[in-house]
Amino acid sequence: MPRIGYRAHDFGSFDSASALGERIESIRPSCIQLALNKVIPSARPWMEWDEEYISGIASDLRSHGVTVAIIGCYINPIHPDKEEREKEIRRFEKSLSLASAFGCPYVGTETGTASPAGDYSIETSGPRNLAIFKDSLSRMLEAAEKHDAYVAMEAVARNHTISSIDRLASILAGFPTKRLKTIFDPVNLLPFTGIPEADGVPLRKPSEEAEHRFVSDVLDIMGDRIVAIHCKDYFLDPQTGFKVGDIPALTGIFRWDAFAAELRKRNIDVPWLLENHNPKTVKETAETLERF
Repeated sequence: MPRIGYRAHDFGSFDSASALGERIESIRPSCIQLALNKVIPSARPWMEWDEEYISGIASDLRSHGVTVAIIGCYINPIHPDKEEREKEIRRFEKSLSLASAFGCPYVGTETGTASPAGDYSIETSGPRNLAIFKDSLSRMLEAAEKHDAYVAMEAVARNHTISSIDRLASILAGFPTKRLKTIFDPVNLLPFTGIPEADGVPLRKPSEEAEHRFVSDVLDIMGDRIVAIHCKDYFLDPQTGFKVGDIPALTGIFRWDAFAAELRKRNIDVPWLLENHNPKTVKETAETLERF
């Protein structure tokens, strides 16, 4: 049975950790991905975090039965401005240094884009930016080792540096350290034009065989390095054929029941964190997924 949690900022903004914990407890106690300043705008800026302050945040959440599954620190590790990139990496290192205070060893990030605004750039996938990403990742992993924490990397198709299964495999092979983990978001990593069938052509809804092949290929690569699943859904736009991947789980075409069965077969038992959920139906969504 999947363990269902939430991305905290999908519930909106809160004045305190206690208020956030109370909101999640009202659905049911669970785990969260916590991007602190995103969900609690009044929280101290990251430069001012310390053990006492973050431990207090975690304690307030635990009083409502809420624990942190992923520390959300989604930086741009290939930011084209070197000074900004340095600041981003320092912010990530700060989260790693306070992992024990959060009560969670995993700090999550995507892999960045060459666009300063964070959107698509055709330059992102080039060799220069891949080299910059590897350099940034090396620094982050050194900090993870120092603080007994883990970098949880999330690959995203098309937009980000690590945008394909093959490139993800190359990075994981090139950094065999136990400090590098992964967050598997099937919808984010799914090709922008859909899952291809055996003949290379995507259908409006992929066959069970094609979807299973996609999932299996990723799981073969990630294996026991997965520390969380991101759970949302998608469809292919009937006009463009491009993926629309920001809708609540169970409202699109991804076969979450088959996905759960494949994880069980491989003994992968990690939290599933709902993204882009509908607050009105989030409890029902969580309960349905748990039955898978």
